[in-house]
Amino acid sequence: MIEQLKFIDEINKSCKAFFLESTFFLQLSRANRFELKGDNVSKALNNYKNGGQQVSVIKWFNDYWVYLEIRFENKNSFITISVFQGEANDSIKNQLFRAEWDDYNNPNEKHPQPHWHITSNQAIENTFTELIEDDEEEGFAALILNEEKSKIIDLNKIHFPMNGNWMNDDGHIHLINDNSKMVKWFQGFFSTMREQLEYVK
Repeated sequence: MIEQLKFIDEINKSCKAFFLESTFFLQLSRANRFELKGDNVSKALNNYKNGGQQVSVIKWFNDYWVYLEIRFENKNSFITISVFQGEANDSIKNQLFRAEWDDYNNPNEKHPQPHWHITSNQAIENTFTELIEDDEEEGFAALILNEEKSKIIDLNKIHFPMNGNWMNDDGHIHLINDNSKMVKWFQGFFSTMREQLEYVK
């Protein structure tokens, strides 16, 4: 069982070292809900559950920004981390991916926990959609794009497994039940994802 306030405090202490361009502080925003705050903040559109909501993001490094929320509901814990790309003055930053860990205390949960959602494809798709909307007749370009879109699946709906325990003959669900292991997971996430984002630059 997670010791909630201690868990938040440990994340604040251990993860601030990964954020050199902004302060890092999980702060209570509503009952049992903690959101990441900092001193280098901007706005972004967080694609979540087939919709979008405007959120405050903090500067991570270069042109990358992070949104982080942890909430506790009854005996359940939920973590979401979204990484965005864009300049500070960009009114809409591109959401690249979202990591989620939903612990419903249900060993039969159908989605792997934790998991990734890949959202970067939506930035390109939105650009094409805007071009088509500018085409008053919705001509040839619209026909081609709509036909191609019908051929592919929406990657954003897939829960890509992040931490399955299959090699130990266990399933695809990890519970959020150990403070020290969870803090190490956060440290590994920010360290490794920064290395990967720097690699693709």
